[in-house]
Amino acid sequence: MEEPCSKAATINPGNYLIINKNDTYLIHQISNKAILKLNRDVIDLKVAIGQPYSTTYKLEPVSEKKRHYTLVICNDGLKRNQWLTNGCGTNNKLITDDSTSQLLSTDDIIALKDSGETGQNIVERLLENSKTFQLKTEYAQEKYLKKKAKKYSDYLTILKPTLRLITDILYKQVIPKTIPIRFDTLAQILCRVNLDPSGKYLLYENGSQGLLQAAFLNQLDDNGRLVHIFSSTTEQNASRAVKSMNFSEIKLKQMTTVHIDELLGTRVAEDVVVEEEDISNCIEKKRKSDEAYTQVKKKHRPVTSTDGVDFIKSNKFDGLVVVCREEPTELIKVLLPYLSLSRPFVVYSVYREILVTLYAEFKMRKDIVFLRLTDNFLRCYQVLPNRTHPDVTMDDGGGCLFSGLFVEGGK
Repeated sequence: MEEPCSKAATINPGNYLIINKNDTYLIHQISNKAILKLNRDVIDLKVAIGQPYSTTYKLEPVSEKKRHYTLVICNDGLKRNQWLTNGCGTNNKLITDDSTSQLLSTDDIIALKDSGETGQNIVERLLENSKTFQLKTEYAQEKYLKKKAKKYSDYLTILKPTLRLITDILYKQVIPKTIPIRFDTLAQILCRVNLDPSGKYLLYENGSQGLLQAAFLNQLDDNGRLVHIFSSTTEQNASRAVKSMNFSEIKLKQMTTVHIDELLGTRVAEDVVVEEEDISNCIEKKRKSDEAYTQVKKKHRPVTSTDGVDFIKSNKFDGLVVVCREEPTELIKVLLPYLSLSRPFVVYSVYREILVTLYAEFKMRKDIVFLRLTDNFLRCYQVLPNRTHPDVTMDDGGGCLFSGLFVEGGK
């Protein structure tokens, strides 16, 4: 007899989920209403509540509502997205790449979608009205079907958030003023800092949506501690990755957040106070004639701990990581003395020139050894039967890493 799934292994209201719709991933927090708006589609996720993660669902159209869908648990995975091709060509030399090969117009496809046609039927109609599909080679047909299935798929899978998935999603999103950190770069940062699950670590992070915080908390055990130091409060979703990991309250208490000005003793109290007069002015401007007062949206300000500065000054840490948009030289000079001897530090930057200057300066210091400056490179390979090759298009935005060991300075 199978044991029932634990609450942590099932989907509950308030949890963050990873929605996978044909290799397109997004982060979503499920509410009590359990509604997901995906492009022009509105999907009811109530069926998924109480179900285990990694379950695949089929989208069923809701009658009398355009582009509204409910979920049905899918158990026929082997029968999904299969179409009859009725033969193929030997090469693509007779195919002309123009807009006349498809008889269905964009308006016709939108009309099919609005009428409640399933993605399976829409792809079948596209194949029937294509003048060149039967002339394509088997590989070209497979590539075409994969592209259309991705666009009109009727299936989605709800996954449990993992650090790898969250890193990939945040890296592929185009968000201004956000540091893009690839998963291989994140792995190298954790390796260079020699992360001990029971250790104490300093993290200066500003601009990666909390990805480094989530990575440390994910690796630390009950005895580990993380001190997150920040300097800016203007970033939106500053702790998005931490929230997406669904950490428990006990795990979150292992992280202390401290403003850099509090550590330096230069924090201005007015910086965190919102004047009462300004609030009243905002309310007056946002008042509507027949509605109640609207709420004033406060700027995101991470919660700081009054004991954070004392904890930093009374302890020596096992590692230091700096990931920020600003020039990091002065920050590292301030934070290095809080490291224990023979402990590592790692600095990440998108721009190599910044780290080259830092390397030249730290090379002259006698209390820092084993300096390394690396430019991360990653090439993905497509591994399929009879056609294994590196990806033609790739992104070289892995950034650079500068690392070393803090030791006792000589005479």
